[in-house]
Amino acid sequence: MLDEKITELENLLAEMEKDSVSIEEGISLFEKGISVTKQCLKELNENRGKITELKKQMDELIEQPFDDRIK
Repeated sequence: MLDEKITELENLLAEMEKDSVSIEEGISLFEKGISVTKQCLKELNENRGKITELKKQMDELIEQPFDDRIK
């Protein structure tokens, strides 16, 4: 999903760089880019939370004595 959003941002940028884009179109594309960027940041933050939780679980597992892990 994040890959799709990044591709969308790249497409928006390509459209904005065209000489034929009016100011109104450029502003609209820019607003859309801001919205997509917010979605990307939200997804990255959610994934960071998941990674942090998984790392915490792994650290707890590693800290246990070996005999406790095989029960």
